[in-house]
Amino acid sequence: MIILENIKLEIPEQTGRDFLTKLMGGRLNPQIEKLFAEKSEICISSLKPKAIYSNYEIEKVIGDSVYFKSGNIFTGPNISKILTGSKTSTIFITTLGSKVDEIIKETSYSGDTLSTIVMDAITTEILIILGDYISRTIKKEGIREKDWGSTCKYSPGQYKWTIEEQKELFSMVEGNKIGVELNSSYLMVPFKSTSGVYGFGPIDSIDKTRVACDLCPRVNCIGRR
Repeated sequence: MIILENIKLEIPEQTGRDFLTKLMGGRLNPQIEKLFAEKSEICISSLKPKAIYSNYEIEKVIGDSVYFKSGNIFTGPNISKILTGSKTSTIFITTLGSKVDEIIKETSYSGDTLSTIVMDAITTEILIILGDYISRTIKKEGIREKDWGSTCKYSPGQYKWTIEEQKELFSMVEGNKIGVELNSSYLMVPFKSTSGVYGFGPIDSIDKTRVACDLCPRVNCIGRR
């Protein structure tokens, strides 16, 4: 199990702007522009990005179930599709830290809905940047052989992989070591956290799905990549 702390992210100046513009229907007025500049600085100064991940060997995939040599099992039609053909997998959890959650909650409780929306948009995009950073690290380590490649990332809660599968994932990777827990609804706390799995194996055998969004029918989803 590998833990990454004190992660230094390169965060472009306008991070969150595109997501916020979509939320606001295609334009930002002067008030939102001002809030965006103010809240960007606050959000970035509150970041404590961390990650934890562990590698598991895949024993077999039968029907909708993925069986690991560790005895763990993932179940769902899409996760079984993604991991068919892979020999190993990397299970991960990432987080921006609890302070980001705290400032967004405080802002929300104060009744400042607009600022809450702005800060949520900024940190959502920063979480994507953290995910891309961890993805590069995981893929570099996971592609062990010359003819190997990586699947796309897939996460509990995405299309046809139930959020309850978080319980199994967290039994494989100890999220509490980086301050991430599951609540009674299987949501991660801090909220600005992600989890998921990558598969690795021979390029001619692994699943070729480009990104998880390609398996989802919600073509107009604001988070589609």
